[in-house]
Amino acid sequence: MVVLESCASYEYDAVKTAVKAIFDACGGIGKLVAPGTKVALKPNLVAKRKPEEAATTHPSVLRAVVELCVEAGGSVIVCESPGGVYDKAILKGLYKGTGIEEAALSAGAELNYELSVTKVDNPDGMYMKTLEILTPLAEADVVINLAKLKTHGMMVYTGAVKNMFGAIPGIGKAEYHFKMPDYASFANTVIDIFLSVKPAFSIIDGVVGMHKDGPTAGDPFEAGLLIGGDNAFETDRVALDLIGARTERVPMAKEAIARGLMPESIDAVELCGNIALADARKRLAGFVVKYNDDCSRLHFSDGFLGKIMSKMVKPKPVFTKKCRSCGECARLCPVKAITVEKGKRAKADLDKCIRCYCCQELCRFKAVKIKKSPVTKLAQKL
Repeated sequence: MVVLESCASYEYDAVKTAVKAIFDACGGIGKLVAPGTKVALKPNLVAKRKPEEAATTHPSVLRAVVELCVEAGGSVIVCESPGGVYDKAILKGLYKGTGIEEAALSAGAELNYELSVTKVDNPDGMYMKTLEILTPLAEADVVINLAKLKTHGMMVYTGAVKNMFGAIPGIGKAEYHFKMPDYASFANTVIDIFLSVKPAFSIIDGVVGMHKDGPTAGDPFEAGLLIGGDNAFETDRVALDLIGARTERVPMAKEAIARGLMPESIDAVELCGNIALADARKRLAGFVVKYNDDCSRLHFSDGFLGKIMSKMVKPKPVFTKKCRSCGECARLCPVKAITVEKGKRAKADLDKCIRCYCCQELCRFKAVKIKKSPVTKLAQKL
């Protein structure tokens, strides 16, 4: 079951009412949390961004879930691993800068500063039969997934399933990008990571989402709704329908459908809530989704000419005049394709670049744009 709840703003009482309604429609918070239950909440805190930038899960949503879990007798810990370095100082700044610290502590939750990982078995994984995830997620009785409705430079869309990539600590994420550079294999790796955590419930914060150049450099989009359910793949399927995304062009969705994890049609999803699907779609009319599969859709040959053409049309990262030469993108690039000279804009070696767009995602100055050739733009319309 997937629940669509209207929520016009982040005013706390309105948020808590909507969040409670989502849980109640699926059997109530008591179905998940009993006295003594260890609950881990995994928000989307991709980087230190203020709540109004719409790049991270809003503190009001997290606070509401914490309070409901505490009221049910659970002990709650909030944990996340952002992109980049993973240490206590970074986590402290992240929790505080996103507004999550105040929301979590005031509601009775603990913030995770434990940096260890735990090896878990993952029999349902395609590539990852065992992997290491954040210890609080591995040790929790229940994991609740608090995602954000956003576009994504590499994966096109990020919601419930993609949010679990944060179960991998810090720069360990770069290793996955390096080992799985093509979009299909990376999408399947993200799915495998999700399956290793197995969140019991997911809520996508779409009160104000992000479109265009997400997940951090896009524009806020006021949709005024929350999407929740006990099946993250179905929850994402509904979100994808609402934003008008074509699932065959969203790597995670395409691969999840092929694996039988996500319904191909939204008609297969049981829906409820205080807003009808048609009305929710209207709220998200104008939400801009940018696809990056264009060169594969042109079906170039594998020969010499085909490789040249593919290279010409593949979207590429471009560093704008906002670049401060801080070097963070070069340090975090999975394939070390970026160089930075003091006082000059960063440069990417496009022969090495795997088009993961981590540079765009993690740039705090929003200095990286994904540039597409005229041929690519034309293909995008097909």
